[in-house]
Amino acid sequence: MPDLDATLVTFLTGHAALIPLHRGRVGTKLAAGTDPALRITGLGGTQPMPWESQPEFQIESWGGDQGAASKLARTVEAAIHDLVGPVTGGHVRSVTVALSLMWSPDETTGRARYLSQVSLLAYPEGS
Repeated sequence: MPDLDATLVTFLTGHAALIPLHRGRVGTKLAAGTDPALRITGLGGTQPMPWESQPEFQIESWGGDQGAASKLARTVEAAIHDLVGPVTGGHVRSVTVALSLMWSPDETTGRARYLSQVSLLAYPEGS
């Protein structure tokens, strides 16, 4: 199966519509500071058949204010469908946004954040 955690981080880091918004601040750990950033967390998933993988991911869109966080989250949710197709080690067959634009400011700092949850359906190379 393809490494979908790494694939998702690489995809979101390099997507042309997202680069001006997050300026490369994408990863599985939140970048320091208050500039817009994306944090990706794998939530597990299912393997309906031995040749299928259906992982889910939470994508946190952080911004300096609610408007910046919202724009980043909306752009992520539009761009994520471009992930469908060949990837290193396999193929992403479909993307589903299971949770869209959930306003969830940080409980400690109040920093602006939106949550999205996506589900991917992927197959290994050759299937």
